[in-house]
Amino acid sequence: MLQQADALEDIYLKVLSGETPDRDDIIFMYEEADLNALGEVARNLAAKISGRYVSFVSNMILNYTNVCNVRCNFCAFYRTGTEADSYTLSKDEVIQKIQHHYDNFGIRQLLIQGGVNPSLPLTYYTELFSAIRDRFPGLGIHGLSTSEISFISRKEHISISETISRLSESGLESIPGAGAEIFSADVRKILGRPLNSGEDWLRVMEEAHKLGVHSSATMMFGHVEESRHKADHLLSLVSLQKKYNGFMSFTPWNFEPGNTELQKKGIVKYRAGGAEVLRNIAISRIVLNNSIPVIQSSWLTNGMQMGQMAVLFGANDWGGTIYDEKVIPATGKKVGNLRKELIVNSLNQIGMTPVERDNLYRVIRYYDQ
Repeated sequence: MLQQADALEDIYLKVLSGETPDRDDIIFMYEEADLNALGEVARNLAAKISGRYVSFVSNMILNYTNVCNVRCNFCAFYRTGTEADSYTLSKDEVIQKIQHHYDNFGIRQLLIQGGVNPSLPLTYYTELFSAIRDRFPGLGIHGLSTSEISFISRKEHISISETISRLSESGLESIPGAGAEIFSADVRKILGRPLNSGEDWLRVMEEAHKLGVHSSATMMFGHVEESRHKADHLLSLVSLQKKYNGFMSFTPWNFEPGNTELQKKGIVKYRAGGAEVLRNIAISRIVLNNSIPVIQSSWLTNGMQMGQMAVLFGANDWGGTIYDEKVIPATGKKVGNLRKELIVNSLNQIGMTPVERDNLYRVIRYYDQ
């Protein structure tokens, strides 16, 4: 135990000096370090960056289509397009959905995610984004996965850079981190992800960052990955961040196996437990502290109480409010609507000061007690 404490103290001092923990350090933290000690180190680091302030955004998730030709083994949301419950929203339907939440809840971020729908041309997105931007000023469009962007590029026979440029010109403000999963090709093969899709994720993000389009980053854990895979994933993010500083935040989220092929085949039977969730939050803070200083709590897959615990283990952003999200519920896990008042109360309960932000992490309001 004393050796563990000394090793963790060395890592802490390394981070304080501006360094990034190396691969062996990260594997040690995953496999040997005491969880409570990790949490203490992570919370201390978070406090040096943001004190007791924890941000959140008034957000709406728009699942514009469930038609997808990728068909990942870990996804219960996608449809092939032939099922009775397959759908793709029209521009008018999207505007109508946003209008209600814009008028009643003052949303500042629109997270747009769906599937890789082969029937949708680039103009579907550019016309949709332009209509949203014109109708709802002040609403930041945080949209499309790297998989969707890559497919649009191939379909239109234009470069990734040109695709992102045209989306950005029409109103896209930032790109979410969906699709990162674990970058390892061996892991992605089991997950049912396309060949080289991990490298593609990094490539699309690099092209976006070159253009000045910011993004978030993610990692999905709790399936078939090992500690070394997570270490390599985190270090890949650090490497790209050093080039352009384009990542605004990082969210580690745990795999939900319900109704997925991985569960049906018995490859993954259960979701990750609370201890594993907190370990990933703490390690994310420690590894990314000097490169991606905003760590999100990932409350959506873990509930409000675990969201609070994540803050105590190094997260300094709650994420966003939730209205009408459809991807996680497809696994059978219930996800209710979450309004900003509940986020404010949850953060106050653990002695934190909530800070409302916009899509680009600019402060809108402090909720001082």
